[in-house]
Amino acid sequence: MDEPIFSGVTGRSSSLPTSSDDLREIVCHPSRRGSHVMVVEGPITPPLSPEKVDNLQVQDDIIMDTQPSYNSTASEHSSSSPHPPSSQRTSVELENPVSPRDTYMHRGDTSSTTPIPPPLRVLEDEEEHIHRSLKLTDFEVKGTLGTGTFGRVLLVKLRSTAATQSNTTNFFAMKVLRKTEVVRLRQVDHVKAERHILSRVRHPFIVDLYATFQDSLNIYMLLSYVPGGELFTHLRRAGRFSPDVTRFYLATIVLALKYLHSFNIIYRDLKPENLLLDHRGYLRLTDFGFAKIVDDRTWTLCGTPEYLAPEIIQSDGHGKPADWWACGILAYEMMVGYPPFFDETAYGIYERILDGKIQWPRDMDPLSRDLIKGFLHPDRTKRLGNMIAGPQGVLDHPWFRGVDWDALERREIRAPIVPHVTSLDDTRYFTRLPLPPLEEVPGLIRDETLFPTRQAYDVVHFQDF
Repeated sequence: MDEPIFSGVTGRSSSLPTSSDDLREIVCHPSRRGSHVMVVEGPITPPLSPEKVDNLQVQDDIIMDTQPSYNSTASEHSSSSPHPPSSQRTSVELENPVSPRDTYMHRGDTSSTTPIPPPLRVLEDEEEHIHRSLKLTDFEVKGTLGTGTFGRVLLVKLRSTAATQSNTTNFFAMKVLRKTEVVRLRQVDHVKAERHILSRVRHPFIVDLYATFQDSLNIYMLLSYVPGGELFTHLRRAGRFSPDVTRFYLATIVLALKYLHSFNIIYRDLKPENLLLDHRGYLRLTDFGFAKIVDDRTWTLCGTPEYLAPEIIQSDGHGKPADWWACGILAYEMMVGYPPFFDETAYGIYERILDGKIQWPRDMDPLSRDLIKGFLHPDRTKRLGNMIAGPQGVLDHPWFRGVDWDALERREIRAPIVPHVTSLDDTRYFTRLPLPPLEEVPGLIRDETLFPTRQAYDVVHFQDF
């Protein structure tokens, strides 16, 4: 799931202005320039977008709405879209000290809080899918897939002896986080939450976590290796997707969010950079550094500027509706080629989001506009995915007419883009980077339990890793 280089992403807005101690860049996966994809000519789900619906009104071009990933190289992300060419789109986080509560209150409600319904499923009841028999020294480093603010992502291979004792694949993405940087950037809780969530969730459109380790310097997360690169790379190469291609990818994301929300897990960092294509062309949601179990709302300001919901910007508390808002931003970006709200600065983006004006392409069909407007409703109680029908309201929207949701979740539908992957360790969709110095990944070189003096340098020990 990771590959070469994963720092900032060219073509994205700058991060939220804040001190370096509060900045968090995604530790993800990169995409390699010059790679090729096979575009399937056959029908996608459904064959065509419905062209006309009588009860939908075509609107003017500009409408006021009432309301470490693997990163690609700079040349990969360049496009003719109006993104600021020299800026980066990264995820950021700031703790809001004003409202630390996670209870629910309607805007303007000064009375007691309303009852919060329990989650449909309890994460703690799920089996923990961690292979505790594996050791760091069971893996051989084959390459570097990406680098970030406080870590890197490596392509690793399970050595033959260990592979014989395991039923898993041989190649993985190893996310490596430097302990001192995790502490300095105040990401300890996020890292623990990421492990807790990924160790228990299992869904075809979410990366798998197989094991976690630590040595005197780093935390290690053993994840699925997803070789097809970021959706962002394929989108930039294509310029924009048709409604049919968009429908395929958005439908997989909807199913992944529906699954996560059933545990009251909010993802909070949906964007093309965090969506990887597997060898069959299906998406896998990655980088759960901002994921959190929230009964209703939380007040942490985090995410990617272009994808932030109004309630996050206004520090009004956010929850699952913020993920559905991000679905609307993503749908627009896939069909248009750039997000609906962009500016040279993060604050400029926030102003545009709160202003609510969306510039609609003349060739966008009414159903697509209606879907996006439903996701981007400023009132979260009227936002698609958060009304009485919940996620089922998204599945039942006319724009998804013809989608066989069960077949899609079983991955029985042909994907519109199939990466040209020739082997399990194919890294053509990621930028090649040098291997890390051996002294920076000591646990992958030798078993530190055999060297007590080395363990003495472990000033930060993470429980359960």
